[in-house]
Amino acid sequence: MLTRLEIRLVGRARVDMEALEALLRSQGDINVTQRLLYNGSVDPLEGVETLPDALVLMVGENWEAELMALCERPVGERPPLLVVGPKGNVELIRLAMRAGARDFFSPPVDDGEISRFLREIVRDRREELARPAATLTAVINAKGGSGASLVAANLAHRLVVEGKECALVDLDVQFGSLPLYFNLTPDHGLVQALEAADSLDTLAMSAYIQRHESGLGLLASSPEDRASLAEVPEIRVEQLLHVLGQDHDEVVVDLPRWINGATACVLERADRVLMVMQQSVAHLHDAQRLRDILVHELGLPPSRIAVVVNRFDKRNDVSLGAIGDALPKLPLHTLPNDYRHASQSINVGSPLIDLARKAALTRSLKALALTLVTPRVAPARTRRWSLRLWNRTQH
Repeated sequence: MLTRLEIRLVGRARVDMEALEALLRSQGDINVTQRLLYNGSVDPLEGVETLPDALVLMVGENWEAELMALCERPVGERPPLLVVGPKGNVELIRLAMRAGARDFFSPPVDDGEISRFLREIVRDRREELARPAATLTAVINAKGGSGASLVAANLAHRLVVEGKECALVDLDVQFGSLPLYFNLTPDHGLVQALEAADSLDTLAMSAYIQRHESGLGLLASSPEDRASLAEVPEIRVEQLLHVLGQDHDEVVVDLPRWINGATACVLERADRVLMVMQQSVAHLHDAQRLRDILVHELGLPPSRIAVVVNRFDKRNDVSLGAIGDALPKLPLHTLPNDYRHASQSINVGSPLIDLARKAALTRSLKALALTLVTPRVAPARTRRWSLRLWNRTQH
């Protein structure tokens, strides 16, 4: 273990905790702070001023109250969590997932299990230290044709207008259309950049980025590319985002509506995810399904997800209130129905602010962009830990 870790070990059984503490300390340079819960005390982080690198919670009879205490804390105020508890309790594992648990072990804890957990914590710490300053926004259709590309293109352009260095990535390597929005034709594009990702730096990356006259950098597939998203390795996407983040304030990624390793990688890293939908029962159904995938399968906190209702009409039977009821706790943004200007913008390859500065759609996109340039708190790092816990409930 190359990095010193601060671990908080909490539970009610002193003997079991001492054995686990010895196992933790045997893994390397680790400082373990032990706290024994008594009687009515249920909050594992009570009295903690500085969050530890990880919290190891040995649950007992009061597991529900202890985990609920963690669930009630904001996501940014929870350290990485390992829960140790009895086998076979599906509800316990489900609640542990809600609390943000990265894994669940049953006594006796195996040396290999605890070693793997600690190494993953160390790896994530190193990635956090190396993580670029750029803010990453992922835009994805809840249902095909909702307008995510229009939103992504004009949102990224607006961020440049607001003084941000912004890169726009079209991750649809087969049917990406973002170059049309700016009248650009990529030469050496996204696929070539992905192939060279492990050797790229910011200077080399500039050869693959098309610059719009506004200063916006576009990374998209060239017409000659013949790759599919299934062929894109997740690690290359990670490397690409890292290099882009070193040279930009903002990175906006237009995602195809297909969740695989490459797209999940972007969604997990994103500071915010914009789900674009329109007002219909079919769109609402798919938005709910996408929300569930993001939250329950990829482990994204709802605070990082927002809904953009495109072509909004207040007279539509699927009202904004109905959408809010179906997607609770997700902020809602609306864009007016302005097919004429939206279509003209794409046809002539000109961003909306240049084509129709005073149009209601342009003003609404500006308002959306301004919500993204406000100061932010860096989100908690997430990976697909929840999938591993979910699999445990199936056995």
